[in-house]
Amino acid sequence: MLYRNMPAFNLLLSGAIHFSGCMATQTIRMLKLLGLQCISVGTFFRHQRLYTIPTIVQAWQNEQAGIIRELKEMGGGLILSGDCRSDSPGHCAKYGTYSLIEDRINKVLDLQLVQSSEVPSSTWCELEGLKRSIDFLKEQNMQVSALITDRNRQVAKWVREELCPGGTSHFFDIWHIGKSLGKALDAAAKERECEDLKLWRPAIINHLYWTAASTPDGDPDVMEAKWQSMVNHVQDIHEHGTPAFPCCAHPPLEGEARDKEWLEPGTTAAIKLERVTLRTALVKDVRKLSPQHQTYSLEAFNSLILHFAPKHTGFSFLGMYSRLLMAALHFNHNSSREVARTSDGEVRYAVRYPRFCKGGWVVRPIKEKPSYAYAAALMESLSEGYSRSPETLRESSAVLSSTAPAPLSTSCQEIAKDEAVGLYLARHSQFNTGN
Repeated sequence: MLYRNMPAFNLLLSGAIHFSGCMATQTIRMLKLLGLQCISVGTFFRHQRLYTIPTIVQAWQNEQAGIIRELKEMGGGLILSGDCRSDSPGHCAKYGTYSLIEDRINKVLDLQLVQSSEVPSSTWCELEGLKRSIDFLKEQNMQVSALITDRNRQVAKWVREELCPGGTSHFFDIWHIGKSLGKALDAAAKERECEDLKLWRPAIINHLYWTAASTPDGDPDVMEAKWQSMVNHVQDIHEHGTPAFPCCAHPPLEGEARDKEWLEPGTTAAIKLERVTLRTALVKDVRKLSPQHQTYSLEAFNSLILHFAPKHTGFSFLGMYSRLLMAALHFNHNSSREVARTSDGEVRYAVRYPRFCKGGWVVRPIKEKPSYAYAAALMESLSEGYSRSPETLRESSAVLSSTAPAPLSTSCQEIAKDEAVGLYLARHSQFNTGN
């Protein structure tokens, strides 16, 4: 027993389910199929609300405070990657989660969960989440040196007006721009007399990455000139006549270095490529490409969230928030994993065939297995916290509940259940007159 009449296993089972990211209904159903006596689903959610969520929030606050101390000791402005994740596809999301990762230490610095009822529509969750995160950093007296995001127009406008005047540099992640560019090239390659663009697609995407990587100072004029030179290069023209980038940087291409036919100037394919790659909007984005830091860690974190908060399940606000914090704790605890090695000390690699490569392959180093010591620490904190004072956990739960936004259903006009059932039966009776 833990503190009077709480069976230890009941509370620890709720903690184990929650801290491991499992779904309570599935786990308890599995235990009952095995014939094991266990708590009910209702008991789990009561334990979650009163005890496990406050334990997770306290652990995250301690984690966040430690990261802030570490960053202040490092000095210099923050280099942040930011992005929003919706809990469902399309424009009907219930929640939007804005995450900030500090690239120098590769750890989640802040998380903001925004419910769609708090903003005009779910598309505004990203901007609202960013504003809340920046306000939190200002309270901690922390200066943002660089912010890397996708090319969300709302976010870009707000950052340009509010953060850039204060010395923050705003860059766009290359992967997001390259993804949309690839789709445009695929569509163009399907048009008549444009089939040759399909052969040039990988080289054009690589050139986009090279444009930023070869310009470490992020000079927008140089990046624009390098990007525009690609249209000449694919037509076997290597002198560009621009002061920022007068000629191609590669040596003469001969023999095996040539694996594609040049596009003939004035052909349909060359004209179409110029229209796709030199669009005004795309050129503006190229001028803001991030030369050194990208959001790949943030994309990995968003994928990790699917384990703790899958999109096929609906969660309450605090239930969703606690699972996001669990994902952040897991990510931070394993962000600096070493590369796995064989018994002889050689690095281990794996060959993968990701879908985006469309039949191609990539080589990736294998990392060591993740650690779950943070979950064991949460179990210990839950047991000690309840044994010491369950009232303290309940008080924390009440404070968290008071700060959470009202459920979306509260904005709907209520109808009596009897009236709703009567209307339902009346509406369907006309289709069952023969029964």
